Amino acid sequence: MSKSSAKPETLGIPELAAKLAESHDLTKAKAKALMDELRDNIVTGLLAGHKVSIFGLGTFEVRATRAKVGRNPKTGEKIDIPAGRKVVFKAAKGLKEQM
Repeated sequence: MSKSSAKPETLGIPELAAKLAESHDLTKAKAKALMDELRDNIVTGLLAGHKVSIFGLGTFEVRATRAKVGRNPKTGEKIDIPAGRKVVFKAAKGLKEQM
């Protein structure tokens, strides 16, 4: 696999909504509202402690992180990094196979 120096194009909600509107005969405003609602439902589910699985894409879940000691790269000083939570995405098998 060769590395490319060019950054890949980023597809955000407006771009995805435009594609959705085009393929399903919706207005861009309606498609964007649907995309916003989907995003909000994913976030709400994660905050409630649920795993969110989207068939063919993957699974989002919140995992706990442990407290650890890090280092300030500028000064070399040790700093305490508190325990927290992070969102993790695991790609679906079909998506992994296509990569």
